Amino acid sequence: MTHFTPKTAALFALSSLTMALLMQACGGSDDAQAQTSAPADPIEGFWQSSVALQDCSSGAPLGGFRGTTIFASGGTATADNNQPSTTKGTAIGTWTKTPAGTYLAELRFWRYQPDGTPAGQQRLTRTITLAADGRTLAGTVSSASLDTGDNVVRTVCGNETGARIGA
Repeated sequence: MTHFTPKTAALFALSSLTMALLMQACGGSDDAQAQTSAPADPIEGFWQSSVALQDCSSGAPLGGFRGTTIFASGGTATADNNQPSTTKGTAIGTWTKTPAGTYLAELRFWRYQPDGTPAGQQRLTRTITLAADGRTLAGTVSSASLDTGDNVVRTVCGNETGARIGA
């Protein structure tokens, strides 16, 4: 007959508890598996867009850019574009589905002077409508440049069109 000392029993219990917690964290229970099988929102995924910018007051064209966005499950978003990375950071933020069925995404990124010193932030608001097939999008963009004291120093507006990348 095997005799367990209190120390051996405690180590066995701790090992068992650790294994159970690890299995739970890795999806080893019915609850964890059920969470991953929830239907995805149609905006979730990887998108590429083209944005045409204009002065918000006059409507004068200000150029444009191409960008990519990941709309993640749970309402987070990450975006970047083909503007020089030495003067800006990656945009991060959130998205929500509105009662009207459109989407509102609010993102921010850090801006830098050409010498690398901080210039402030850029605040982006995107209103997005998906096509019925969920493969393309169209929307409006408004952007406010903030200085290092969070004062608005410039606003820009724009229109966006995009397409889903991948499945």
